[in-house]
Amino acid sequence: MGDRLPPLLRQFARAFPAVRLDVSVSNYLDLRSMIEASELDLAVVMSMSGHPKGTVLHKTQFVWAAAETFELPQGTSVPFALSPAPCVNRQVAFAALESTDAKWHIVFTSPSQQGIRAAVLAGLGVTVLTRGELEPGMKLVADQYGLPPLPKADFVLVWSAGGKTVATLEFGKLLVSMSMGPDRMSELPKVQPKQLRRRPVK
Repeated sequence: MGDRLPPLLRQFARAFPAVRLDVSVSNYLDLRSMIEASELDLAVVMSMSGHPKGTVLHKTQFVWAAAETFELPQGTSVPFALSPAPCVNRQVAFAALESTDAKWHIVFTSPSQQGIRAAVLAGLGVTVLTRGELEPGMKLVADQYGLPPLPKADFVLVWSAGGKTVATLEFGKLLVSMSMGPDRMSELPKVQPKQLRRRPVK
């Protein structure tokens, strides 16, 4: 969502002032666990391409990224800057590296994506990002250093078992319209008649 999240929340709050928002920003694996436990009504999570199980908002590609000035001395192992587990990017990196004989090691670990980006831009090592997360000063490291291709992925809107209320469906419509236009609104779940009843305020 990035910079689009504040205006989205502001737009929803103005349209539905009686609805109280409780927003959680976390990694995709934590968000999916919270959806499965019904701790959240809806979430935007990442799914490997071809297995969406939700409304696809955006398609992307994982890439190996490094600083434009990064150079690896011949014969040395590839240094990586990655977030600690659980982390989708870390899982993607490890799964890909298992299929190669590339020599590598972890040189920098941070739970903060800003920390990872700072380490990469400082030239400390290579990381895994989605293509849209590349920043000025970074370059793609495709098949260099013996690194294998990385998979495609989808950003997917998902609901918990009881999360398809009138309010969350309206919020979902805003997410869809922001991501890919109103022509895909028909992919959202339909509001059931019983959901239109007024619920008591606790």
